Amino acid sequence: MTVQTLDPFGYWPAQRSRIRSLGGPERSTDTNYVFHSAYVAVPAGPALAEIAFDDLVASVGMIAVRIFQHLPDGQPLVTERGKLTALLPSLAAAPRSIKLPFEAVPGATYAVTGYVFGECEAQARGLSITVSGRVAELEDPARTRSLFGRLKARRAGAMVSSDSPQLAWPVSQGFTTDQIHEPDFARLGAQLPAGASPVETWEAAYILRVLEQYGRLEAGARGLALSAGAEPIARIATEAGCNVQSIFVAPGGTMDAACSAHFSTPGEGIGFDFIYTRSDLFGSADAGRAAKMIDDLLGRVRPGGLVILLATTGPNLDRHGLNRIVLELAAQGHIAAQVRHADLERAPGPFGIVVRASTEATIA
Repeated sequence: MTVQTLDPFGYWPAQRSRIRSLGGPERSTDTNYVFHSAYVAVPAGPALAEIAFDDLVASVGMIAVRIFQHLPDGQPLVTERGKLTALLPSLAAAPRSIKLPFEAVPGATYAVTGYVFGECEAQARGLSITVSGRVAELEDPARTRSLFGRLKARRAGAMVSSDSPQLAWPVSQGFTTDQIHEPDFARLGAQLPAGASPVETWEAAYILRVLEQYGRLEAGARGLALSAGAEPIARIATEAGCNVQSIFVAPGGTMDAACSAHFSTPGEGIGFDFIYTRSDLFGSADAGRAAKMIDDLLGRVRPGGLVILLATTGPNLDRHGLNRIVLELAAQGHIAAQVRHADLERAPGPFGIVVRASTEATIA
């Protein structure tokens, strides 16, 4: 697979970037400008642009990354072929690359651009852009859209709600004592091992309710369970007809390392219809770590697949951090279930974040 390295500032090499320390010496005529590569030829077929900042530090700012195509015989000559937005503070807190798929056509050339709009306080030591081929969706089952839950995901009218969280209609929410009095808590708790605390039982019941409500607890759905302790949900999902792989992540270990050890080939560790993690895996991490974990998990599900991350609220992850996470997910084209905070400050504990992976640039 051929990988091309692009000069991020090849189109306007003299112009200074909005992100400090990047670009040329001259002030840009566009105050929103971050980078603009030169147009280059790309082999026809599915392609992937990957953008990564070196030592990014940012307190505020959102970047919009686009792929532009120039086709000499096209009408118009230049068209947008892909777009992705990301919060710079989140990229700085948990460094990761921005990946943007597109389809290259014969005779065309392509440029990768980045612009910020509105307030921006950021600096970086460097920036790299690569373009490479990727396996076509029709040739890669892991890239085809999940068949499960297609009619279950809907964008809410508001990302955040003051409504009380409930198991009857699970969204992105945390534990509250009111939920242990709901019929679903009793129904699902009866299927779980005895002796668990109410909070532990709620966490398992919540994951099962999300899988039920979002159409994943169905025969044939392929799932992945990640936890640092005993995991009873996989058994219930398997009894419902799901094919669930359950992976134990040892203390101090990483999800990637555990998955690499579990799966014989990298292809086995992707293409899931749903993935969930338990809060014992998250520990006392912060919003940056939560965003990085969700990003890694989204890379393992099919387009339209479901990710359920059980985080832990407290000093390192408050309502503002949760709001930033769902804002960035929405900016990337994913659907994050509405957030219902309840009273996090008074009662920190497990908090579930539910995300449906974007279906853009995939086959239906």
